[in-house]
Amino acid sequence: MAKMMSDKPDGCCPASCLKYVLCLYNFVFLLSGCVVCGLGLWTILEKWVFVQLMASVTYEATTWLLVCTGCLSVLTALLGYTAIAYESRCLLAWYTILLVIIFMFESVIGLLSYVYQEQIDTDLQDSLRDTFINTYSLDMENTQAVDNIQTKYSCCGSSGFSDWTGSPWHLQHPGMAVPDSCCKTVSPGCGVRDHPSNIAYTGCIHRFSTSLSQHLLMVGSISLCLALLQVLGVILTSCMFSRLHKMDKYRPARYGRNTSK
Repeated sequence: MAKMMSDKPDGCCPASCLKYVLCLYNFVFLLSGCVVCGLGLWTILEKWVFVQLMASVTYEATTWLLVCTGCLSVLTALLGYTAIAYESRCLLAWYTILLVIIFMFESVIGLLSYVYQEQIDTDLQDSLRDTFINTYSLDMENTQAVDNIQTKYSCCGSSGFSDWTGSPWHLQHPGMAVPDSCCKTVSPGCGVRDHPSNIAYTGCIHRFSTSLSQHLLMVGSISLCLALLQVLGVILTSCMFSRLHKMDKYRPARYGRNTSK
């Protein structure tokens, strides 16, 4: 293989050197795919309560797009190693096309993350009370999500603890002031007293918004940085494709001259 790559060592960068540079890039690309896939899976496992309570599908779409892009990146990196090993222009062309597609996906993820950060507060104010308060005790998944958020972020209600007054849950439990998950020390029936020494008075919308904004900022930054990495990959694969094309043209002529001697 090394002999094949050195058939025409013209130019400032020999084909064998370009091959090793592309292998190094592909290794970094493989790691980046694992990072993106891991980030998406971590979002699903740790931040799924956000997805359940968000009325907009933007956050959920961004999360699943992360996972799909990460998996596609890993498969593309394996294809890249195959193309380099066999010096196949066909596989290299497919590798370049997939790099462009991944670049587009990661750019979309980054732009969605940054744009949605500007809409978080408005979206939460318009929809969080409906999904947070009005479905509590009626939808078990939402109920568990609300309890997890109130316990994790030490908050109560959407805008404040008073949101629970007159809610469907409160009508079913008239003797309770707030759900037990609002209590500073959670225990069965602790939500009877709404004294500040017993429950959190801060609404969850503020901490919900802050945590979600920080997560989207991280996702957007990583996605856009990795999108720039694909630009370098397209340049390297284009150089490699061009070099292989020249070698294919050069090889028959050279072998023809050797035969004639």
